[in-house]
This record gives sequence, structure tokens and C-alpha cells, in this order.
Amino acid sequence: MQPSTRLALWAIGYGLLIWFEATIIIRWAGDLIFVPDNLAWTIATFMVSVVIVFLVGWTFFATFQTPPSARMGAAVLIVAVGLVAETFVFLRIEGVFPDMTLAQQREFAAWVVWSYGLGLLSALWPRLLWRVPS
Repeated sequence: MQPSTRLALWAIGYGLLIWFEATIIIRWAGDLIFVPDNLAWTIATFMVSVVIVFLVGWTFFATFQTPPSARMGAAVLIVAVGLVAETFVFLRIEGVFPDMTLAQQREFAAWVVWSYGLGLLSALWPRLLWRVPS
């Protein structure tokens, strides 16, 4: 089942909001987040992202009381709008993140793929979420 028009519009807006917030945080604190020479830190960053992405998904699904049949459609819209916006970031990465090294840019690219993939999975698992219709 597709999400309603209202839910789809909220999902698009939510996706833009999440993308904007992440971009601002990385712009200000990218050197603290992406440390390519520290494997343990990189793994920790990716693991913390799992929790954050699932909380972002749960917040949307709980706030808009998204039924399971509409969750994947909403997640696809949230992720798609973020990926489209991210395309423009990557085209002008030196301007958006001027202090980011090439190694940090590679790690950032991997993190983007990881996070958006998790965003899609947040619609599938778990099927039963607290305060979300089942």
C-alpha cells in the first residue's frame, strides 16, 4: 500500500529536514565524526548511526502513526529525497565541506550509503514498534 498524499508530503519534508540537519552537523563537526586513521572510531561511528537511523525512522512512524503497509513507501520517500539532495552535495563537496580531506570524503560517502540503506531497513524491521500501529 502506498502512503497517503499527506503522509507522502510529510515524508518528503522529513527527509529534507534530516538531510539538512546531517549536512550542517557534518559541516561543523566533520573532523570529529570522520577520522579515517582510526578504525575503532570509524566502526563506532557506523554503529552509532544504526541507532540514530532507527530512531529517526521510529520517530516518523510514531508521529504520523504510519501503518506497516505504508512504512516502506514513506521510508523510500524519506531516503529518496535525501539521496537526491546528497547528489548535489557530492557534486560540490569541496564547497559544502571545505575542510574535508579526500580520505574523509571517502569515509563520508561510505557512511551515506550505509545510513540511507539503514533508513530503508528501518521500515522493515522490526515489524512491531512501540507507539506505532501494527
